[in-house]
Parts: sequence; structure tokens; C-alpha cells
Amino acid sequence: MIAPMGRLAILAWAFLGLLLLSADAEPARRVALVIGNGTYAEAGTLANPVNDALDIADKLRSIGFEVIEGNDLGKRELERSIGEFSDALEGAGVGLFYYAGHGLQVDGRNYIVPVDARLDMPVKLQLEAVPIDEVLDIMEQQTKVSLVFLDACRNNPFARSLSRTATTRSATALAGLAQFDSTRGSFIAFSTAPGAVAMDGTGRNSPFASALLRHIAEPGQSINDMMIAVRRDVVSQTREGQRPWEQGSLLERFEFVPGDGPAPKPKPAAEPAPASQVAALERSVGDDKASIENFLRRDYLAPDTKAMAETVKRIYGPSAAIFGTRYDADAIVKVKTDWFAQWASWSLGLEPGSLEITPHGEDRTEAAFAMRYDYVPKDKAAARLTGKARVTLGLVKAEGGWRIESETSQAMQ
Repeated sequence: MIAPMGRLAILAWAFLGLLLLSADAEPARRVALVIGNGTYAEAGTLANPVNDALDIADKLRSIGFEVIEGNDLGKRELERSIGEFSDALEGAGVGLFYYAGHGLQVDGRNYIVPVDARLDMPVKLQLEAVPIDEVLDIMEQQTKVSLVFLDACRNNPFARSLSRTATTRSATALAGLAQFDSTRGSFIAFSTAPGAVAMDGTGRNSPFASALLRHIAEPGQSINDMMIAVRRDVVSQTREGQRPWEQGSLLERFEFVPGDGPAPKPKPAAEPAPASQVAALERSVGDDKASIENFLRRDYLAPDTKAMAETVKRIYGPSAAIFGTRYDADAIVKVKTDWFAQWASWSLGLEPGSLEITPHGEDRTEAAFAMRYDYVPKDKAAARLTGKARVTLGLVKAEGGWRIESETSQAMQ
């Protein structure tokens, strides 16, 4: 567990201190619980839920969410993660729950299925599964905005087993998930229509997760417009076989990444990339990784504190989105100058082997890595700050090298 001052060091390095420049402009904390269950003791293995959860968690971190994640969780581990999520939601403005894996509905109530579930009889349902509405209740009680994304409608052997053994109509398990009875300040997105079955996918991600990853970080896009784009992609990819839908009661417009101007026009539905383009991107990753690692070591992790304005202009350009909020260069310069003025000495380092590169077209990429930090204060009575953080940077190629267009980080234990 990292001490409070250690957490402060990480947040300050990521320039979260920019938010203190204006109390009125301070955005609410955003906290997410991301679960992917794929390896079931009684139902075989689903190929993509863990991949989906890992990729969604990384994407949410890149746009400013604090993320609690767990994969292939049994009942007890799942309940502990939900409890941790509940604690983290205190004081947050936005809560998000993403689940990929098996789910089912019984008597109109939706359940998450842990990987150790044994649902051979309906009477075991309350003991073995977790009601999704209980997670939603926790979110609605503590946050102004509650967002739920459920990719849990896959063809489900648990539903078939329960249906065969059911003795009453109320205990009959049905395919897919059901609508929720009521939502208060919530937005709930389903990977497919009520009662329908979603596809697990043949690539790394399910069709629903793939579309979410593509559209969730579009600046200035409302969550409703995002779901239209997601639905369009999924319908196209599955040849009308799957149609995501949503229900909700949000009172205000919600954007995952705020935009400075009008929302951009929706992208056309996703199409498979030509083989030549895929090959070109794969060949470029190695070259990009070397140049990005050089940029990190030379510039990002070794800023010239005596020429901070020039350093920020070179590294960030005129502005950058920090934790999902855009700031101009002057604001970044002020916070960085104030931060480094506290320390007699400091060092920042790239953890060997931790750099991961995800290209997004020819001139943009995402870089994620573990950063070591060590700050020695000028005040001898103050504590020395040491630790690690996972940093995610959105990078764009510019004249003279790479520049940062988005940045976020999270403490590492």
C-alpha cells in the first residue's frame, strides 16, 4: 500500500495539481470497476472476456478513471472487488461498472456468474451468483452519474442447466439479460438486445468491446452518440446478428472526454483494415518503440527544470488533456515549476521491459509503462517520496519528434 504522500507524488507528477488552479473547475473523480470472467469451472472457457476487461481498464485509465479490476474471479473475490469499489466511490462524481463474461436473468433479475459457480439447481442461484442490481444500487447511492456496460449475454450453459431443473415459472433462467426495473441518474448499456445472445468474437475482443474501445475516447462525444457509433459498428461486424442497446435516466449530458468545440461527426462503421496496412503498422511498431523510449528517457523523465516553458512546449505543444481535461501550456508550466521547486534532488526512471506501444494509425500511438520515482525534499523534516506509477501517454508525431496529447497515471503497489 502506498503512503498518502506517495500517492500525492504520483498525482502531482501527472499534473493532477492543475485541477487546483480553479476550485470551480475541479472535475469530479471518476471510478471504475472492470471485471472479466472467462475460465469457468463448470462451463468451459470464453476466449475474450479477460482480454476485453484488460483493454477496457487500460482505456479508462488513459481518460482519467481510477480503475479497480479483476479477472476470472470466484464468488468471494468478486464480492471483495465490489466492496473495494464501494469504498473507492466515496466522494466520486462518476461510477462505472464494466463486466464481460457469463450472465443470466431469472425472474427478470440479472446476475453475474463467478468462475467457480455451480448452478445445477435454481435454489443455488442466490448462493453462487451476484445480482447486478446490487452493484448498481451501490453506485446510485454514492455518485451523481452511474454507468454500466454489460457484455454478459453470451450463449450460456448455466441458463440451460437451470431451465432444465426449474420447477416453478419464477425460477426459469432465460437467455441474455433483462431490462432493469428502475435507474436513477444511470446509463446502462447492453452488448445485445434483451433476451438475445451476444457473440464472444473471433479476434482479441468481442464485437461490443472492440467498438467501445474504438469510440469511448472521442473528444466532445456524448455517451448517447457514442452508443450509436458502437451499435453501428457491432451491427456491421456481426452482419445484423447483434444489436447493442441501452436504457438510462441521466439528467445531464455526459462525455468521457470533454471537447473544446462541437462534437465531431460520427466515424463510419468499422471495416477490416487492408492486409497491407496492417503489415505496415506492424513493421512500424519496432521503430516507434525505440524512438518513444528515447523520448521518454531524454525528455519526459528528465525535464529541464531551469527552462520549464521551453520544456513543456517541446514535450506537450500548446495544450494537453490531463486526466481527461484539457489544459494549456502556461497552466502546465506553472504546476511543474511549483512541484519541482520543492525538491533538493529527484530522479525518474523507466522500469526495464515495461514499455507497451499500441499504434493508432500512422502518426498516433499510446505508450504505457511503469515509472520509478524518488524525490528528496529541501525541507529536512519532510518525508522522502519513492515508489512506482503506471503512466499512460497518448502521443502524436510532430516535427522534431513525439509530443504528448493526453496523460494519466495510477499508483502501483
